[in-house]
Amino acid sequence: MTAFFMGYTMSILLLLFAPGLFAIYWFIRLQICLSRVRYLVDTYGMDRKKLRKLSCKEIKTLRNSIDALRHTDDAFSLENLVRPYRT
Repeated sequence: MTAFFMGYTMSILLLLFAPGLFAIYWFIRLQICLSRVRYLVDTYGMDRKKLRKLSCKEIKTLRNSIDALRHTDDAFSLENLVRPYRT
């Protein structure tokens, strides 16, 4: 009989803690995205308002493209990529 109630107890606990775990997951994702934006603003002088229009996935792609161009030492392509987002 107690095993029967333990199954329900675990389900109820899972239902109670699921929104909190979901909120923690999204908070961590938000902090990672804001960190990427902060890096681009501090390093390349980009405008936060222009970056705010981009999704987190687009910011990640932009940063990866910038890193790839930095590793190939292509200054002109890097400048052309960064220029639309500068202040």
